[in-house]
Formats: sequence, C-alpha cells, structure tokens
Amino acid sequence: MKKEYYTDETFLARWIENDLSTEELKQFKNSEEYHQFKKINDATKLLKVPDYNLKDAFSTVSEKIAHKKKSTKILRLKPTWLYSAVASIILFLTIFYLNNDNNTVFSTTYGEKMVVTLPDNSVAHLSPLSSLKFKKNNWNNKRSLSLTGTAYFEVEKGQSFTVNTNEGNVVVLGTKFTVNTSSNFIEVQCFEGSVKVTSRNNKKTILTKGEAFRSYKNKSENWKFYLKKPLWVDGESNFNNAPLSKVILALEKQYNLKINTSKVNINKRFTGTFTHKNVNIALKTVFAPMKISFKLAKNSSVILKSDE
Repeated sequence: MKKEYYTDETFLARWIENDLSTEELKQFKNSEEYHQFKKINDATKLLKVPDYNLKDAFSTVSEKIAHKKKSTKILRLKPTWLYSAVASIILFLTIFYLNNDNNTVFSTTYGEKMVVTLPDNSVAHLSPLSSLKFKKNNWNNKRSLSLTGTAYFEVEKGQSFTVNTNEGNVVVLGTKFTVNTSSNFIEVQCFEGSVKVTSRNNKKTILTKGEAFRSYKNKSENWKFYLKKPLWVDGESNFNNAPLSKVILALEKQYNLKINTSKVNINKRFTGTFTHKNVNIALKTVFAPMKISFKLAKNSSVILKSDE
C-alpha cells in the first residue's frame, strides 16, 4: 500500500480513533511499519494521563464562543484539523514515553574517539569501539551509567557516580579516572580524588590519585603511575605490564585490524606505548620488543609469528 501515514496527516489519528475503512486497516496491517506503530500506541496507553475527550472539549469550547458578541470571529475546527490535533497529542505522548523509558546511548567505532558531556556536566571520553548508556531523565536522582570498552571520566562533585561493567563497577563522588573493561578483564586508574572498585569476584579496592587496579581472570594487581591524564585521549595508548592479549585488542580497536595470534603467546606482558597515527609504527612498537614478527595484509589482517 502507499504509505498514507506519510502523506495523509489524518491517517494515524483515524487509526487510533478506529475510523479507518476496512480496506485501509487491512492494508495497513499488512505493512512492515504496522507493528512498530502498534507498539508505540500500546506504550502510550500505559501512560497515566487524565481522561480527555477531544470532541466533547471542542463542543464545550464552541458553545462558550457562541455566547460572545456577534462581532467576535468564530473559527470552527474542521474534521481534518481535529484529526491533526489528535495526531499531535499522540506524538507528544510517544515522545514523552520514549524519553522516559529509553536509555541514552553513545558509541564509537574503530579508530574513533568521542567526548560526551553528561547531564551534570561531567565528561566521558570514549576510546575506540566503546559505548556507554544511561537514563538521562533520571540522572539527577541517580548518576549511573553502563560502560563497554574504555573511557576516561572527569566527574563533577555531587552524589555518588557509578560506572557499571560486566566485570565490576566503580563508584566515585567527584574525580578523574579511567575504566577499561573486556571479557574477564577490568582496569581502573585514578587521576584525581578517590574511587571504589568492586570487581566481579566481589573484591573491593579503594584507589587514590596515582593508583591503579587490574583484575584479569580473577587475579588482581595494583600499581602506581604518574600521568596527569591517559595518553590515549591525545593519540597514544600506554600499558603497564599488561597482558599482550589486551594490547592486541587495543590495536584491533584502534586500527580496525584482525590479528591472528595462533602462533604467539598472548599471555606475555607488555609495558610501553603505541601511536594512533600510523599502523605500521604501532605494530612495530608493540611486537619488536616482544620478539614477534608480523605481516600486515591489504585486508587489514595481521599474522603474528614468534621469533623465539
């Protein structure tokens, strides 16, 4: 059917009011969009709003206008206008519902970084292939978000601020810190203030400025560092005795690579950095000290081989 709900401004309102013809309703139900509109309509019915009969209200207003002086101009709503009004109300309720129910989501792709200003003016810096989500309309009551990947947070002072991940959560009041998470791995660095980290095995750790914590395959590590902010924000990733598997993951995210690790020991540890500006230099910087040779193909696949 022609998508009348795009060209006929009364179509959706007539559908809501059960005023569609049998043929119109039949064709609409056979369209791909019908179930989407039905879901929205069902959602608006759950909203607690006062009962309101638009036609009765129109009649009441018309009667009041009729009692005014004859010189007063009376504008009579046509049925088309009435349907448009109904459609406007539906749209408003739909937007109200979606904004109150849905999460706000930000995500990055390969090699992309993003700066997100949260509702309280706290700032989140997302690294490549990372995402965060939160409920914007409930932020003032609960500063809580979910993170996948890596992010650097600059948190405004206030009530507790919680970062939830699959590998644990981090709670702060007002501070600057990073959270790096992936399968069986979470790493937190505190650049200012203090943070409380609870890993998936329920191990609790308090970090202050210059302290870091890592949990990898249920084994925990702590160390100190002297950076003022994470280097990856300005185009360089750095690692302190990190599992090689996590360094390789960072390379893949930054440069959209597929790295074959079948011939190397990915449990070895790496300390160092790699640039975000040149893939060949980045690969050499990581693998040369590890005595690993690599071959970069045109399809962005990388084959590694141990030289030991």
